[in-house]
Amino acid sequence: MDGLKGHIYDWLIESEEEKAANFLENCEIDQMYIDTLFSMDSDVETYMYEVTVNVPLKIHRRINDYSQEVAAIESAITEAGLSDGIYVREICWRAYLKNEHQKQSEKKAVEITQLLTQEYVDRQIRLMNNSIENNPHLSLGISKELIETCCKHILNKAKIEINKDWDIGKLVKETNKQIDLMPFQVENAELAKLSIAKILSGFSNIVHGISELRNSYGTGHGHLPEFKNLDVIYIKLAVSASSELAIFYLSLEKIRNK
Repeated sequence: MDGLKGHIYDWLIESEEEKAANFLENCEIDQMYIDTLFSMDSDVETYMYEVTVNVPLKIHRRINDYSQEVAAIESAITEAGLSDGIYVREICWRAYLKNEHQKQSEKKAVEITQLLTQEYVDRQIRLMNNSIENNPHLSLGISKELIETCCKHILNKAKIEINKDWDIGKLVKETNKQIDLMPFQVENAELAKLSIAKILSGFSNIVHGISELRNSYGTGHGHLPEFKNLDVIYIKLAVSASSELAIFYLSLEKIRNK
């Protein structure tokens, strides 16, 4: 269970809302960035989002029977957002057909292709850094998702089919095959390409490590009450590596477009 859904699931479990957490397992959660807000007396950033909870049609038709679970999930989304500097403007509940999952995946692929902008990458990096101290598991979750978004963006533009069984390391390797490492004239271009390819090859191992850390210490998995998180220094390492790779992909994309 990845991303926002996993984060909210963890929040519900730690709030002893197990029924709501079980209900959430049947749902999918999408969030849409609306704006960056600043209070009058502070330069601290708050991100405004709208959240959609997609519920299987057969359950959505009886949504009133799950009023307690719905209320608990909405509270968890709002509370978790506030703890991460996110203001949730609206939460919508929408029915969807399970057999249309592939269509939804294709839609998300298009959305991902539109996501990779300077603003998006900067916002995700700020959110990771702002969460390191107080919400380290969220930082780990975002660090993995940021790399996934960059890779899927590049692969989608290259019209490369993404195998659902690829792990994050494989995703990075396939992405690196599609990028032009030297989209401009430079002396000893082949040597430069070879050297950069070695660096990127090392990054595929790094992001695999980030993925393993996220699986054990990040969002998406419930933890026992006595769970001890990683020291902040390791979270910073994962966030730094993820940020640098995302910035590299974004910068290379800008150069190629020019």
